[in-house]
Amino acid sequence: MLREKVVFVIIKVGFLTLINTFRRKIMSLLYISFDILLIGYIFYSWYWQANIDYKARFRSSSVIWALIFLLIGFYLDYFTDPTVLMNVFIATFLLMSIIDGVSGLAKKRLVVSGYFKRTVKYSDIAHVTLITVPNPKKPTVMAIFQTNNRQAYYLRFSQQVSDVIVNIRKYLGSNVGIEVQSMV
Repeated sequence: MLREKVVFVIIKVGFLTLINTFRRKIMSLLYISFDILLIGYIFYSWYWQANIDYKARFRSSSVIWALIFLLIGFYLDYFTDPTVLMNVFIATFLLMSIIDGVSGLAKKRLVVSGYFKRTVKYSDIAHVTLITVPNPKKPTVMAIFQTNNRQAYYLRFSQQVSDVIVNIRKYLGSNVGIEVQSMV
């Protein structure tokens, strides 16, 4: 009777060890695939970031949301087994969120902050709304670019409205309407 229990415990421990090893290999493959995808996306974003001629203000919300997602992951114990691949994933995710905060106007496309759509063709932009924001320290202009399919992309510039209009006209041309509004 005791011998059967010992054999059962040995089999159970062996089975649990096998499952744990399999789980670690699956997680390693998952982290490798996520790392490759994120690194590819980082290079894509860096390419468009290097092409920006007229920069908008840094969008800090991308970093804040990344930190919130990581805190939720730590709180739910998704990162319990610290491995090199997991550390690379976390570092890559943070780097991606920092790079995603950079936006502006490039020669061929509008570069926006976003994980799923990084650029917008100028031919897709139907209308631009500029809103002057009262700021005692420096001028701030919010620009809302609306596309033909009714999607809107938001950028902030730290310049006067007249400078922003001149630079937007350089890239969009005169066929796109620009509306100027004020928050006051």
